[in-house]
Amino acid sequence: MNIRIFLFALFFSLQNVFFSFGQDHPGNAGSTGNEWKTSRMVVSLSGGPGFLTGNTKTAKAQMRSMGVSDSDIDRYFRDFKTGTTGTASLHYLLTRELGIGVDYQLFTTRGQVRGYLDPGDGWTKYYGIFSDKVYTSFAGVSFLTREKNRGKWGFYTKLSFGMALYRDEGSLINTPVLITGQSFATTGELGLTYSLTRHISLNLGLSYMLASLGKVNSNNGTNVVEIKLDKENRENLSRYNLSGGLVFNF
Repeated sequence: MNIRIFLFALFFSLQNVFFSFGQDHPGNAGSTGNEWKTSRMVVSLSGGPGFLTGNTKTAKAQMRSMGVSDSDIDRYFRDFKTGTTGTASLHYLLTRELGIGVDYQLFTTRGQVRGYLDPGDGWTKYYGIFSDKVYTSFAGVSFLTREKNRGKWGFYTKLSFGMALYRDEGSLINTPVLITGQSFATTGELGLTYSLTRHISLNLGLSYMLASLGKVNSNNGTNVVEIKLDKENRENLSRYNLSGGLVFNF
């Protein structure tokens, strides 16, 4: 519920910034005068840490059943829930304050832990390493609003809608398993900019992506199985991202 409130508030902030600055500050946001008309393209490249927000209670219980200690479980999820995000976006300015374009994100993370598999014959247990290397990409249509004060500082908001693609390159005791899936996703971002030159700025942003998988495909190299996930076991892809980078206007 808190995430929905955040996204609604961000959406309306986009409208408020657009209308209020379009009416009250026609020469204050973006480029001054008519300069924005010759610098309509905005390219942003940024990166930083990402933090998964999904509940791990069920996953931790499953790992305990495989003989993994609590300390190893905590270490695994401490590593797995923190990853790296890279973002690239391209927007075309319709006005000084409002742009439309495309947004792409790639989040990567990994985790590894030692445990065992019990085939249930009462005698045998297979010990080894369980590992995951996850890639989550997002691509979608994006709306950008920005305000640039008469000084070097400004701020921006961005709201994007698209698809999230999930890829988990896992290993179960030297047996590779590929898990893939896709889901509709929404991202919202708030941030600050600092102008270095007329066409180049630094940016620092905080964003949130909202997505979850209700179905995945599991491929062990021999068979591909489609698995439908119930509400309690949906794969939550939602995460916070803190990013910094460069913005180019041309």
